[in-house]
Amino acid sequence: MQLKKNPVGLLYLFGAFFLLNGCVKDLTHIKTIYDNNFENGNLKGITTAGWLTDINYGVFPFNKITTFQNNKVLGTFNNSSASMSFDNLTSHTIVRVEFDLYLHDNWQNNLFVMTMDGEYRLISGFSNDSTVEQAYPNWFNQVPTSPAGNQAQEIYLPGFFSKQNNIRGSSHYKIVHSLPHTKSTFELVLSDAGGERNDTCSRSWSIDNIKIVTLEN
Repeated sequence: MQLKKNPVGLLYLFGAFFLLNGCVKDLTHIKTIYDNNFENGNLKGITTAGWLTDINYGVFPFNKITTFQNNKVLGTFNNSSASMSFDNLTSHTIVRVEFDLYLHDNWQNNLFVMTMDGEYRLISGFSNDSTVEQAYPNWFNQVPTSPAGNQAQEIYLPGFFSKQNNIRGSSHYKIVHSLPHTKSTFELVLSDAGGERNDTCSRSWSIDNIKIVTLEN
């Protein structure tokens, strides 16, 4: 018995084959190289450093993971840094970094800094004080400035120390940044600047849900 040809079916198969083969080269390969919500208390290779005393700066000898709003976060920090580095990265064309940034207590256009591979990718001022405008989302000393809390996910969070009873004591930002990148190594450093040394009770910051991925088209 001779099977009947189905022109509609053949066209469907041909079209599906064409679509699949035509789109494969445009697919983006995404690889997660770091992912941490800190709920298990593990730093996973993050190095934290800051003022151990008023005259000594160095790597913190204790785990800097604490609790804020019933979630584990990395912090709090003041005039401190959190850094991580990676090597033997597979082939890629882009690195994307994303994390939740919490700014606690007396931020008045104070600086938060992010570097990638030693290059500044963000230097901006943030404010929790409604009477003090902030630089973000622009870089520091650029115009125009913006109202305190501009582009924040939340601004009505309690403070961590000095403003723990203030409903506008902390703000929450989602930071997402991508850059062209092909090297097999990568370094990320987050830090703040300004104010008194070792003064987390007055002004501090923490991070959560940090994720770093490489992408290749």
